[in-house]
Amino acid sequence: MPSSDYLKSLVDIEAGRISPEIFIDEDIYRLELDRVFGRNWLFLAHDSMIPKPGDFFSTYMGGDPVVVARQPDGSVRAFLNACRHRGMRVCRAESGNTKSFFCTYHGWAYDTAGNLINVPNLSDAYKDRLSLKDNGLIPVARIESYKGLIFGNFDATAPSLEEHLGDLKYYIDGWVDQVEGGIEVLPGVVRWTINANWKLAAEQFAGDTYHAPTSHASSLLSFGPAFEGKDGAHVAFREGHGESFLFKRHTRFSEDPLSVYNDAKLEAARDRVGDRAEFVANFTAFPAFSGLPGSSNIRVWHPKGPNKFEIWSFTVVDKNAPPEAKKAMQVSASFTEGPAGVVETDDGENWGLIGAILEQGHQARKMRWNYQMGDYPATGHEEFPGAYRDSFFGEAGHRAFYRRWLEFMTSEEWPVLTQEERDAFNKPGA
Repeated sequence: MPSSDYLKSLVDIEAGRISPEIFIDEDIYRLELDRVFGRNWLFLAHDSMIPKPGDFFSTYMGGDPVVVARQPDGSVRAFLNACRHRGMRVCRAESGNTKSFFCTYHGWAYDTAGNLINVPNLSDAYKDRLSLKDNGLIPVARIESYKGLIFGNFDATAPSLEEHLGDLKYYIDGWVDQVEGGIEVLPGVVRWTINANWKLAAEQFAGDTYHAPTSHASSLLSFGPAFEGKDGAHVAFREGHGESFLFKRHTRFSEDPLSVYNDAKLEAARDRVGDRAEFVANFTAFPAFSGLPGSSNIRVWHPKGPNKFEIWSFTVVDKNAPPEAKKAMQVSASFTEGPAGVVETDDGENWGLIGAILEQGHQARKMRWNYQMGDYPATGHEEFPGAYRDSFFGEAGHRAFYRRWLEFMTSEEWPVLTQEERDAFNKPGA
């Protein structure tokens, strides 16, 4: 297991220098599964994905498969998708509605509350000595939701989801509360694999807009003029989250159903959430939940090894939008942010080429990457919380992400933050 001293030698937040070893080392990855994914709030589903009792959705928490199920009383529970007999999946479907989960290896069956309800040959094979009560599915210790976003945590001692999200909630509210009825996630998850480390994607969504004018030059120019730092801002959070946003930038073509809908709702949305109604934003909620609210898209970065991860992408729409606007949102999200999207393919190529260099190289792993952009005092903003900096370009969100990552990786327990630490981090001039 990598020692705390070794990990601290790889991540120097004050100097803005990070060793690429954290993106490729197998031992670091295994420790990450335990200390980052094993005790953090991880996105599982949205309420609209499992609306009725018996509805379920299969996903992952770190490398572990889990199933999320709506209970008869309307609550939500989640369990390791692994039979207590030999660890076989008990749910092999991506989603659906059921009264029970069934292991196709030896036939053990569980209800949607995770209770073991049937074992073949219980009398003659086990002589009725097997305890059904003690062999239910392993539960996810904590399930909490915020504005319909359902998260799970294997650490029963962790602070609440709302405390973990902190001031990022203000920006989430600006996205999910724009219109009456809130949001919904359309059916279907788009999945694809990148041969790189999941943190490369998470850090980019935490505030790397600096890559866009270069990596996405051809695609973004088809939506509108190039942008500069003065056109937006970025915000970092002591909890490890980050967000950057453009002000009042419209990226749709004129007169299509989505443009018509957005123009019609703008006044009401501004009344509800102010300037947030016109943000084109990207964010990461530490560690692995990200989104592009202005592009109708949220996603999860599922690690599959130190140099492989899956992207799970969901299309998000306003629940009460007309069908033609919802369809336009879905088409737009696929056109820009899907695995073959005109924007997304640029990101996948970048991450994959970095992953190949680290996997095959030696000298490249000795260098220290530069995370110094935006290393100047936060300017603050009277409306927008967090450590606010008045440029669309900056890496404050990256440094906050890796500060928090290092705290989890070097702590035996959940690294609790005090309010004083949060206040000092957000203070203008800090």
